[in-house]
Amino acid sequence: MGMRSRRRWGRLFLIAGGFAILALIAFIVVAPALLRPGANRLRIVQTPRDYGVTFETVEFRPPDQPITLRAWWMPAEPAKAAIILVHGGGDDNRSLPYADGLKLAHDLVGHGYAVFSVDLRNYGESDATPEGVTFGDAEANDIIGAMDYLGGHHPGLRYGGLGFSMGGEAVLYAAARDARLEAIVPTDTFAEARTVAASFVSASTGLPRLVVLPILWSAEHLHGVPLGRGRAIDVVGAIPPRPVLLIQNEADPIVPVEHCRRLAAAMPGSQVWITAAPPIAHPLRLSQGRWGMHTQSYRLYPEEYVARVTRFFDQRFVGRRSEGDRVLTP
Repeated sequence: MGMRSRRRWGRLFLIAGGFAILALIAFIVVAPALLRPGANRLRIVQTPRDYGVTFETVEFRPPDQPITLRAWWMPAEPAKAAIILVHGGGDDNRSLPYADGLKLAHDLVGHGYAVFSVDLRNYGESDATPEGVTFGDAEANDIIGAMDYLGGHHPGLRYGGLGFSMGGEAVLYAAARDARLEAIVPTDTFAEARTVAASFVSASTGLPRLVVLPILWSAEHLHGVPLGRGRAIDVVGAIPPRPVLLIQNEADPIVPVEHCRRLAAAMPGSQVWITAAPPIAHPLRLSQGRWGMHTQSYRLYPEEYVARVTRFFDQRFVGRRSEGDRVLTP
């Protein structure tokens, strides 16, 4: 190969490399718009009827936005309390397909707890908001709106909350603002969103962290994704002495156990249940892929999960209401 030919190939490689770099930069700039939380709505394919549970589809409004939210009301007669069941982020909805949420709702109703399973704003069949997903902060108002709705239609009910991942974050924010939420069970919930965002995006897309990190920078600084608003760790000190049961799987690759321990330390008196990791060859572990055991504790240990959760709620709702609770301004 002559000198002229080598120079020509060198120029071609430089041009190709330049285009590749430009394409990567364009991808990093554009990708957050395509991957924005809540951008892809998961269609609801199952309802409580598929699990033998009587239900009603209802609409209500949160206190902070002129939007309509959708939910399923699953009564229990007589009801010890109403449990507001809250799905996670990503492409989840009120049927909670990734956590077997409808089966869990069936179990809760069977133990005397009415269930109100809600589509958070920007998810499922609920309306969108201009600001988009706020990782639990604004979504807490959807839970407060749910209690407002239930208070108007089913007066005298008391309220508990059970949320998965970002849904648990919303439950924590709501309990910090409104003491009507008397007992809560966050499952695999983060102390702050920013530190788990890379793991979440990597699991969603399969992209390596080396690519994900600049995408997250672009999402926050160019597209206005408010990762900094998902910081329940800053507000949960307002929840005690109301009871909290934190559930976390030790093999969760999205939300490390450290987050559960930080939340527990910020809420003195909290109960903590760290569920054991299944064997590497466990069918559920194999089927979950990059998501690992995130939000899988109920599917792993359904009987123990229901026994612990219903015993926890019974301790609050079957006994007397503790004194000193107050309703805080949302």
